[in-house]
Amino acid sequence: MIHHLPFALILFRLAAGPVILAVAWFQPPLAALVCTILLGLGVLSDIFDGVIARRLNIVTNDLRLWDSRCDVVFWLSVAISLHLLHPAIWQVTWLMLAVLGVMEATTHLISYVRFSREASTHHLLSKIFCLFLWALASQIFLTGATGWLFWLTLGVGVVSQLEAMAIMLIVPAWQVDVKSLKAALALRRG
Repeated sequence: MIHHLPFALILFRLAAGPVILAVAWFQPPLAALVCTILLGLGVLSDIFDGVIARRLNIVTNDLRLWDSRCDVVFWLSVAISLHLLHPAIWQVTWLMLAVLGVMEATTHLISYVRFSREASTHHLLSKIFCLFLWALASQIFLTGATGWLFWLTLGVGVVSQLEAMAIMLIVPAWQVDVKSLKAALALRRG
């Protein structure tokens, strides 16, 4: 039973994204607070699915790929929801969505060209970026403002995506969970 917990956390995140989207669409009382709470639970599920899977020694490529796919659904749902609740932020956020969207697509393109598989590096910097996104999205849900945290998050996101691209260009064979550029270089030499 406990061995199913990591996948259950991934499925929770897969469901949480569309629920956040529905709350933002229908805008019941306290919609921003509900979205913020669900966002937090989704991010925590993202953190603990991997921690628990590693602790139970049940990490598989399929589990990590599902984790990555659910992340995409979750964060796209969050992004759309932010814009449904606060349409004026589009004047600023389009830049982040465009830049990071193109960079993410490029990383996957590199992986498909090199390995005929989707990228799923789960590098440490991507985890840090996730924490910045959590803070930024929470701020926007609750206040409707972006501020300096937007620019800092965009910077961390760009560096994270550059590292992901470099990892996909350096690793000699496809794999998940390449923790850093340094780890990719070690794989290349080893």
